Amino acid sequence: MALLEVERKFRFLPELVSTLKINRGHPPFRHLKYKGTSTFRDTYYDSSNILADRGIWVRKRDKTWEVKRRVRGDLLQTSYEELKCPNEIHSLISRYIPGAPGSSNSYGLGILCDYITNRELYMADEKFSIMLDYADFGHTVGEVELLARDAKAAEGEINEFMEKYKWFFGHGKPKGKISAYLEKYGSWYNLAVSF
Repeated sequence: MALLEVERKFRFLPELVSTLKINRGHPPFRHLKYKGTSTFRDTYYDSSNILADRGIWVRKRDKTWEVKRRVRGDLLQTSYEELKCPNEIHSLISRYIPGAPGSSNSYGLGILCDYITNRELYMADEKFSIMLDYADFGHTVGEVELLARDAKAAEGEINEFMEKYKWFFGHGKPKGKISAYLEKYGSWYNLAVSF
């Protein structure tokens, strides 16, 4: 089985980021390394929710097409298979939208949302990626991520990790960037779509 992205969203308080950076929370992380900041543009595509309703998220990150296909989980904690090969992406989309054109025609899909994210990345306890995302439309959300073959075991590890450091992770229900974008700007999609 291929490696899966197993992730859990969280709401972070901006005033605690400085405490995170110097690793002075209670308890402090066993090991914490700042991995840098990146900026990228995500444009998500679909056609009348046909793909989103099946847990398939088609995006163009900067100039690269990607698909995240949910294999397990819900809106808070999800395991994804990621596809980056244009032929594999086209094959997957064509299962649900017969006759879909290739990537040069955006696979025949319309834009769901489009935004720029500034991301701070940390590696905690030599295993867990912590991502703090600041979207250009004013929304913030974090993710803890593991790459794993066993999604259920990884979910348990992430939950245990976040519980141990709840001083940083335990601050209410998170809202994904797509959900926040649609609430703010609307779309031709049903606003029940969440990510």
